[in-house]
Amino acid sequence: MTKTQFYKILFLVSFWVMAAIFIVSYEGVVLGFQQPVDMAQRGTSYHFSIYLITGVLFTFVIGTAMACFEVLYLNNVLRKKPFGITLLIKTLFYLSNIFVWSSVAIIIMYSYDVNKPIFHEQVLIVFYDYLFSTRLLMTMLWWGFTIMMSLFILQVADKFGQGVLLNFLLGKYHKPKEENRIFMFMDLKSSTTYAEKLGHIKYSQLIQDCFFDVTEIIRRYEAKIYQYVGDEVVLAWELNKGIQNNNCINTYFAYDKLLNSKSNYYKKKYGIVPEFKAGVNSGFVTVAEVGELKKELAYHGDVLNTAARIQGKCNEYKSKLLISEEIKNKLDEKSNHSFELIGNIKLKGKEQSVNIYDVRKNDQKS
Repeated sequence: MTKTQFYKILFLVSFWVMAAIFIVSYEGVVLGFQQPVDMAQRGTSYHFSIYLITGVLFTFVIGTAMACFEVLYLNNVLRKKPFGITLLIKTLFYLSNIFVWSSVAIIIMYSYDVNKPIFHEQVLIVFYDYLFSTRLLMTMLWWGFTIMMSLFILQVADKFGQGVLLNFLLGKYHKPKEENRIFMFMDLKSSTTYAEKLGHIKYSQLIQDCFFDVTEIIRRYEAKIYQYVGDEVVLAWELNKGIQNNNCINTYFAYDKLLNSKSNYYKKKYGIVPEFKAGVNSGFVTVAEVGELKKELAYHGDVLNTAARIQGKCNEYKSKLLISEEIKNKLDEKSNHSFELIGNIKLKGKEQSVNIYDVRKNDQKS
């Protein structure tokens, strides 16, 4: 489980627990919760604290299981489905689960209220009345709304990019800030040839597949997607996350390995096995919230231009991954990588030349 997945699970569980607290409090305090049939005649009373504790515990336990299932499994299964279809399928699935488990919780609470075993006739009669009550309808409507809202927020957050929605809400970059970041420009090799061979539709499907496959790699190595530009993806890391365990270069090699492992799939569908080239650089950039009709976070600075120019040198030096000396000096050189100095290279648009290194995994050295 990655940190991003953990935070998603934590968000869902917290959101659902707060929803449980609200609905129980609303019924018990605001509406003055109607007693189950004949409860008054049996000399029993409604215990708000018991209902609240039971509701929270059930929501936490079942919600944690459902959230883990959602984030670690179901979300991956439905990733290629349209947004609306995905939201509908998930809502119906979780509502059916909520009906089952809320019924269990209701039976337990009714059992406490009438002071009888769970499967006692009095408890089952009260539960039967609940199944045909407006309370059940309102409960299902409330949880349907709650689930759709929580999943919608996660989907929107994913569309904005990891952490971007929260930054917008907090106004973190409403005023420009300077931060130390690592950038990787990763571009499909021979893209023009592929586009001519496959045609626009098939080529677009290839790009979709490539960017679909890179998603889990990005999560695993704590990168953030800054931009998709045609057949190029631009990744960014906070400095400490990027250099930790050499994440910023391991991302590339993990993705390259994944594409090779899926070579049969790509050959069968497209007649090719896609290969990417990448350039990496680090340094201080300005981060700012830009746009009015379409808001996004934008990075400004020479660091990005240099990373893009370094990536542009991959074909010239027959390299898959090139990095600047700036980032090379921050990495762990005792790792399973070799760093070979290409030279002090003059990059287009830059007055000063830059030391560039070719990076390979040791098992890839010729």
